[in-house]
Amino acid sequence: MRKALSIFILVLVFCNDFVFGTGQLDGGPGQLWKYDEFNGGDWNRTYGAIEPQQIHISISSESEYAKVQFATAAKTENAILKYWPKNEAHKTIQIKDGENWAFVDNGTAQHTIYLHNVQTKKLKPATVFQYQVGAADQRGHVTWNKATFEFHTARKGHTVNFVATADIGLVNAVAVPVLKRLAASHKYDFLTLSGDQAYDMADFNGTKGDEYMRFVESVFANIPFMGGVGNHESAYNFSHWKNRFNNVPYKKSGFDNPMQYSFNYKSLHIVSWSSEGNFEGSRAEMETSLNWLEEDLKEANKHREKRPWVIVLGHRPLYCTSFAAANDTSCTADTTTLRDGLLNTTTGVRTGGVEAIFDKYKIDMYLCGHRHNFERTYPVMKGKVTSKSYHNAPSPFQYLVGNAGNFELTIPFNTTGPFPDWSAARYSGYGYSTVMATKHQLELTHYGITNNGTGHKIIDHLIVTKD
Repeated sequence: MRKALSIFILVLVFCNDFVFGTGQLDGGPGQLWKYDEFNGGDWNRTYGAIEPQQIHISISSESEYAKVQFATAAKTENAILKYWPKNEAHKTIQIKDGENWAFVDNGTAQHTIYLHNVQTKKLKPATVFQYQVGAADQRGHVTWNKATFEFHTARKGHTVNFVATADIGLVNAVAVPVLKRLAASHKYDFLTLSGDQAYDMADFNGTKGDEYMRFVESVFANIPFMGGVGNHESAYNFSHWKNRFNNVPYKKSGFDNPMQYSFNYKSLHIVSWSSEGNFEGSRAEMETSLNWLEEDLKEANKHREKRPWVIVLGHRPLYCTSFAAANDTSCTADTTTLRDGLLNTTTGVRTGGVEAIFDKYKIDMYLCGHRHNFERTYPVMKGKVTSKSYHNAPSPFQYLVGNAGNFELTIPFNTTGPFPDWSAARYSGYGYSTVMATKHQLELTHYGITNNGTGHKIIDHLIVTKD
């Protein structure tokens, strides 16, 4: 009976060499993870007390500065960053004046790691840099990370290329082998991740967060991580997100913590906004979130001639059509709450919705995850298609790319429909997206990943234009 039940829970359907799944694997929230074909390697080895680990990098606007964050198991006297133009080690710059703090998980064990941020000096554009981080003990001896990582600054010209993904777990992380190759290729300027990682970082007194950050180091240390927070980071008032991704440029963006920030990159203004305000925390926190968003977009609109494209990155979708179970409200009640706000049951009035702000400031695209599949809308507002054309669209469109792979597999669509008019494209397999932006064009490509994680095929291709 148990064997039959296991077969029922985990169903894998192979179609044209692509994986589609329903059900769940072990390794989700509250469960130990296991090695599989996507998470192998020596990333979970034993580290020295002050040996740097969990390394990742972010950038400020126009990649003028980079900030590297890493962890150590024990307290250090100093955190050090050294970097140099590739093949020019004689030009090495070493920086020691970083930020150092203890992060104590709120679980019963009070598990503690030591986190460190070190920022570069102003960087030369169109340059590939290599770097290492180190930690000094009381005698001044420095332990450096074993690998050398690379990143590049903004190239000449108007073109920007970035990778978009979301919802990455420690198990069944189908996209990670591909993301490693993309990160090392220097074809892409940064990576966005629309929330939900590890499943969950706070598990087992935060040790799963340590393991996950070591697992994704080979991605996030080689391409600037410009991601956002999701509902699976909510434990202890999002403390793991706020500490582990403290190097995103929230201070330069005028927000109090890493939950929200924005940055500019050539023709793009990208806003990382927390969609969790309507679902977690107080009404005051929700209002603070939306007030900051509105002020940020208001300022961005003053510079639309220079940066015509405004993209908001969030976790939960405003629109979606998939259902994981009969009682799944993610694409019904939850999307309404995000679009229109919280309902006052006495007055029947909703307040705190984000869609009116998107409409007011004419954002171009809402980039999200949460649903473990891919879905693209037409330009849409208040549930109505505003155009079937993506040229000079009168309202934003949504691009949902939550299919990187995790314990929940993917969420299927009703294959027979009918679908709402605003749903333009759907895909139930694993994948990731790339975005190429120039001053007058966005080119978005979604790739499906083959079942061994090594190949990919174009699933959806879209060109968005404006005069």
